[in-house]
Amino acid sequence: MSTTMIITIIALLMVALVTYALISQNIERKRQQKIRLLSALKLRAKDFKYMINGFPDDFLPKELNILVHRCLTDVTEQLAKLEPKEKVYIDELALHRQQLENAQRKPANTKRTTLDNPQQVKEVKSLLQGLNTFIAQQQKKGNLSPAQFKQYESQIKHLVIQMSVDAYIVNAKQAQGSDKGRLAIHYYTLAKKLLAKESGETSYIKQIQQLNAVIDKLESELKEQEPEYEIDQRAEAAKQEAEAQWDEFEEQESDDPWKKKKIYD
Repeated sequence: MSTTMIITIIALLMVALVTYALISQNIERKRQQKIRLLSALKLRAKDFKYMINGFPDDFLPKELNILVHRCLTDVTEQLAKLEPKEKVYIDELALHRQQLENAQRKPANTKRTTLDNPQQVKEVKSLLQGLNTFIAQQQKKGNLSPAQFKQYESQIKHLVIQMSVDAYIVNAKQAQGSDKGRLAIHYYTLAKKLLAKESGETSYIKQIQQLNAVIDKLESELKEQEPEYEIDQRAEAAKQEAEAQWDEFEEQESDDPWKKKKIYD
């Protein structure tokens, strides 16, 4: 065998080895990408399943309910394509498609679901925060139009406000049950202030009027039970105002360099 032939064979072997190494690296890179994608999709599917099971029945508006079911269906479809031999994904995909179809056919719910369990309120708030983060990511990626994002965001905000109001009302009723009228008025007032603060975007006039009626009734009852309370309250308010004015006067005195010089001269 000639030297030229040996060199040619060695060169061909080196090329084959390099080619094999590149192909192996490419296969391994794709395998790792698939593993990461599968892991991300499984985690997302788990999150959406948790949302669907975690939100009370008829809690979400129809649009948000459809969004959650559609996202779960899309994720499951991707999993089924990546792992076509996994029968569990095929079965889940059929189930989620049916659930999505049911959500789309279901009429919009006009009755608000009230939450009166503090632990449930906490869990549902966490779910809403997760959903809000998701729609923000989708809008950033261009998967949601600005109008869709605004609608979903507004609905989530409305739900959070109503949940906070419900929590205040639960606390107020508990205070009433314990004959703590002043504390009950405090919680009802907090609920009213929250609604009044947000009334620019959504009309909460009816709820505010209902809360005003409850507060007025409680105050009338307490006025009969505590006739001296209003006098004491006025005296305390006058005292606080006088103290605030004196503090302001002392602050002005201390900030005036001319007056400081007169005092120490």
